[in-house]
Amino acid sequence: MGILSSLADNIVDFKQALLNKTCGVKDSARFSEWFENARAAEILHEIDYSDIPEDILKSQDNAALWAYKVSKDALTQAGLINDQASLDDTGLVVGVSSAGTEAFLPLFEQRIKDFSLKKAMYSGGFSSCCSSVSTLLGLKGGTELVATACTASPNAIGIAYDFIQNGKGTTMLAVGTEPIYLPTFAGFYALNVMHEESCTPFSGTSGMSIGEGAGAIVLEEYEHAIARGATIYGEILSYATSCDAYHETGPDPRANGAVQVMNKAMENAGITPEQIDYVNVHGTGTEANDRIETMAMKKVFENTDKLQVSSTKSFFGHNIGAAGIVELISCLVTLPEKHLLPTLNFTVPRPNCDLDYVPNEFKEKEVNIFMKNNYAFGGNNCCIIVSTKPGTTPVSSYNPKRVAISGLGAVSAIGHTVNEILDHIWNNNSAPDLGSVEFYEDTLEEAKELLEVLDTTGQFKELLGDDYTVANVLPQNEPNFKTFQVQNLEPRKHLRRFDARKATRGGTFALISLAETLNLAQRKIKRDGHELGLVMGMSRGPQETTYKYLQSLKPDPRKVRTSEFPGSLMNSIATFCGISEGIKGYTTTLATGQNAALGALAYGYEIVRQQLQSQVLVGGADEYFPSMALYMDAVTQKIQMSPKAEDYQIYSDKAQGYMSGEGACMLLLEDLESTQARNVEIQAEIVGYGKSNSTTYFDASQIDEKSEAMSLAIQRALKDAGLTTKDIGLVCGTSNGAVDSVKIELGAIHRIFKDENAQVPVVNYNGYFGFVESCAGLLNLAMIIDCLKKQAIPAIPYTENFCDGRINFVRTPLKAEIKHALLVGANEGGNYYAFIIKG
Repeated sequence: MGILSSLADNIVDFKQALLNKTCGVKDSARFSEWFENARAAEILHEIDYSDIPEDILKSQDNAALWAYKVSKDALTQAGLINDQASLDDTGLVVGVSSAGTEAFLPLFEQRIKDFSLKKAMYSGGFSSCCSSVSTLLGLKGGTELVATACTASPNAIGIAYDFIQNGKGTTMLAVGTEPIYLPTFAGFYALNVMHEESCTPFSGTSGMSIGEGAGAIVLEEYEHAIARGATIYGEILSYATSCDAYHETGPDPRANGAVQVMNKAMENAGITPEQIDYVNVHGTGTEANDRIETMAMKKVFENTDKLQVSSTKSFFGHNIGAAGIVELISCLVTLPEKHLLPTLNFTVPRPNCDLDYVPNEFKEKEVNIFMKNNYAFGGNNCCIIVSTKPGTTPVSSYNPKRVAISGLGAVSAIGHTVNEILDHIWNNNSAPDLGSVEFYEDTLEEAKELLEVLDTTGQFKELLGDDYTVANVLPQNEPNFKTFQVQNLEPRKHLRRFDARKATRGGTFALISLAETLNLAQRKIKRDGHELGLVMGMSRGPQETTYKYLQSLKPDPRKVRTSEFPGSLMNSIATFCGISEGIKGYTTTLATGQNAALGALAYGYEIVRQQLQSQVLVGGADEYFPSMALYMDAVTQKIQMSPKAEDYQIYSDKAQGYMSGEGACMLLLEDLESTQARNVEIQAEIVGYGKSNSTTYFDASQIDEKSEAMSLAIQRALKDAGLTTKDIGLVCGTSNGAVDSVKIELGAIHRIFKDENAQVPVVNYNGYFGFVESCAGLLNLAMIIDCLKKQAIPAIPYTENFCDGRINFVRTPLKAEIKHALLVGANEGGNYYAFIIKG
């Protein structure tokens, strides 16, 4: 384990601070500049980062640095820090709520002169902390970023747990990291839910205390840990997630989602409520949370006379994305010694709060099995069941299920349904009219000021070369700058009910594609929404809502618009879809960047394969928005400015960056036997997948190493499926078309197929859609499914001259016998996916 908290920066001191009943909530010098009575549990320790090269250190934000610190401590305690063979197979799952924020604080804190382009490049992505930590520690098992706000870190633990349960590896690193930034503090402050002193969960005056922190735990397959003589601090028996599908911020007043998640977690572990010795609750201190959480426990535990629960937020505040893992570590360092954590500051219980909350003092109690609960905005719920006495609880088991795709839906620039898209590709094949890019005046003014700062400080030349000058940058509303945009969409033609007031552009795309998916799969949601899960993969998220929220911070963050606060979170689109359709099962949002929906596909596959949920929707969505990020992507020539779709030529020998697209794609994953029993057409079957990541995040020149890392993902997928390269009849890449992206992808394909299947057909259909960041992989998968059905392959669009003579690109439509297809994808930080799809 590794810990970083307002209480301490190491496990030993953290444990002692808990035993001393230390409260880390203090007056905040940082936030008192803007807010009266600003209180927070802040990390003020001097942390030694001397082992990180100075140039890399300057490019990192606290989210990444804290994650690195606790991860290194956890791997050191586990005895794995120098075991490169183990690190090569160790994956990383990070939970965080407001990642990628610090680099852009100068823009909305009105100190633009402090902006660092290097920090924005290496720490400005939501999942960049994953790339930084995996590179610095040498982890190669693949990464994921969970973005479900206050349940992010326990959900990250659950995903890591599933990865081991499914036999994909023996060790995983689960991390939560959450610095407090102005947008988060201002949002909670404006909601009027902050306690003026220190939170007093379940008693006294209601209100939360915000905190920051980080925690990491090494998860290891039990027998593997025993075999190498590892010290075991606890055993995770199970976990579960759910969704209230009720409200964007408020919990379900009937507590149904909280009840469901606890019962499901116990069912997964094969235990009963009577076996739970203690519950570490979410316990924020707000009136609604404490009352409804108490109600939920009364419904789950029929005999509450002996039930003891407590909130450790009374020690170190609400650590948001890192809350669950920091609280879990609190339990793991105290409960084995029979110390039951108290709820500090406890006074007079509030109405309807009448359980034993272990008020103020530690109690001595023998605890074997305990429950850790967390809840989040959007109705995301997570429950983990843990034993402090490893090996004493009977092992639960499952029979691995085959996973079918029983439904799919999509919205893109060339069609608002899958059939429209396919019709365009097979019968029309004309390039779509692109949508113009028009930046807001305040964005242009801010961009002009920022560019002057970057030029004056020499940051352009440092990062982009001597030939790059401000004179090269994007003129105001350049008429030739266009993107693949969804046009003439009428949501009410596709949806039974649609609330335009609550629907963002990306949320609308997601909901329309979700409805099409359910319709094709003949799945109607009545009162069984708890039997259907939803996993979304996000890249840039709800950009317009985030823009409005951040703009409202200026000039006075005390007057921030709270209506946009919950909608700016990465999990807001999943929330919108869940509420709209009544989806209440396993619900998660991954924000791993480009191709994040492939991470959602892997997680959904795990859930169905283990019978945790018989049906799971997986997908991604992106919306066009003329943001500062889009402007800077054009300035740095990451994307190409062109008025014509035909200029976006994938695998071309004259690559000029990619062209942005918007849209959504959703799939319904289902137990294959269940699909057959319902007499529903099986669209395809997922028969295996592999993940990996490179460790060259800070060195863009290491193309061969990155390509080798993608090759490893393909090898793992083939092994998982029990196939060889000879069995693959089609390879589909998802490169965005940029030079390095193409070299990595084609290099991996050549490396794997050159000996036994060098002439395997290779395609990539991003040219049809534009690069729809989060779900490029799923849009291409929709095309693969059609290829498997028709035994025919459409050509790669627009590309005139291909860049690699070793590859058999599909230049004209062809007939082919295809039984298995390989889909590969990558994100911008060097995380790689490979899936084997069977027709």
